[in-house]
Amino acid sequence: MIMGVIVPLLVLVALVALSIVMGRAPVFIALMAAVPMLAAVFSSFLITALVALVSVAAGALLAFVTSDEGTDASLLPLSALAVLAILAIIAARVRAGAPTAAEVPAERPFSPSLSAASMVDTDEMTGLLDRRGAIRALGARNEDSDRVVGFLDCDLFKNVNDEYGTEVGDEFLQAIAGRLRHSMPAHDTVARWDGDEFLVAMSANAASAKPAFERVVGSISAHPVRTTAGSIPASISVGAAVWSTGEDLEDVIARAGRALYSAKSAGRGLVVLDEGIEIEPEVQT
Repeated sequence: MIMGVIVPLLVLVALVALSIVMGRAPVFIALMAAVPMLAAVFSSFLITALVALVSVAAGALLAFVTSDEGTDASLLPLSALAVLAILAIIAARVRAGAPTAAEVPAERPFSPSLSAASMVDTDEMTGLLDRRGAIRALGARNEDSDRVVGFLDCDLFKNVNDEYGTEVGDEFLQAIAGRLRHSMPAHDTVARWDGDEFLVAMSANAASAKPAFERVVGSISAHPVRTTAGSIPASISVGAAVWSTGEDLEDVIARAGRALYSAKSAGRGLVVLDEGIEIEPEVQT
């Protein structure tokens, strides 16, 4: 940052000095256009704007001091200096608004250590459990308390496939799967259910489930997904249901599916939670 200020200003001082010594003001006024450009490359937006203003002011002062050489001769390079200074400010502003490689984290695909037995229930593309693996992991009925099942669906994923092709679409899903797995505790179940739809079963209750899913949505949507076709914005919708003790898996999956439909219908990037049903205890006869 400091070099981004010192170097342009040193160049500016050198050009002014050379102009005074050599007496060719129009040439050196034109060369001053390089000063704000240097600042735009190496400095922040505000510093670039400051350097650009100083450069234009120095050029105008130089033109005035050396006006005996002819005002018309200095007018064109001075105008060019002003235009290029404005362009440098615009370039610095655009550069400031674009995330750098350091700001956008590299994708971390999920790479589990798989045995021959576990590969049967693993989705080949993402490395997550597949639908059958998720069903086996969860069991047919909830025998424990405080569990929530959710479906996470990639918003506008069809547009990704249509615009960039299925290979980039696969890269996108792999990145989403990696972000999802890394955002969840290891003991929670994460699976690719179907296409761009993922299933998550977490240890949570009705009060903590929605904030937990909102954090997952935030972590996935925080940065665009980096693919071979460029960066693609990520957004997911979540439909979840509290899995009541004694409730069958197929019932909670149906309720989570309806909650997902509600989330997709209401907009993008939303979380809808079905807080559950009461299971009547079996009456002994």
